[in-house]
Amino acid sequence: MPYVTQHRPAELFMEHAGVEIYHVYKDNEFDQGVRAYSFAIHDDGDDHARHAADGVFDVRCLPTPPSPPRLDEHPPFVGVDHGREAGFASYDHWKRSPEYARRRALWGLWHASGETAAIQNTIRHAIDIGLITVNAVLMEGADTSGSPS
Repeated sequence: MPYVTQHRPAELFMEHAGVEIYHVYKDNEFDQGVRAYSFAIHDDGDDHARHAADGVFDVRCLPTPPSPPRLDEHPPFVGVDHGREAGFASYDHWKRSPEYARRRALWGLWHASGETAAIQNTIRHAIDIGLITVNAVLMEGADTSGSPS
């Protein structure tokens, strides 16, 4: 059955100082959802773009802003190693503990409100110091590998 592929511009995430920041989509498809930490200065939503060179960046690779909210202000982690650090012999015991439930609830709140504010603050800072402009993402001195530093 024939089909038509039609380009649809990515959703605008934010604007600051005349620089528009757009979402990047998993596998370049709206139905797959947005990438949590990848953004672009253009509206093509290209998930396969090279970081920085073509306007796509991972917000975790940008410098930490001097004032909150910041990405490093996330709640305590809930992984198996964190359960061991809290004194639990097994992951099952850790998952059934009140501390695990408390941390999971904090992560829910973080993802619902705090994380987006921290991402926006980080991007605003990068724009203010000139790393992100209307025409380019300049990652000099920052990690451009696409993974957090």
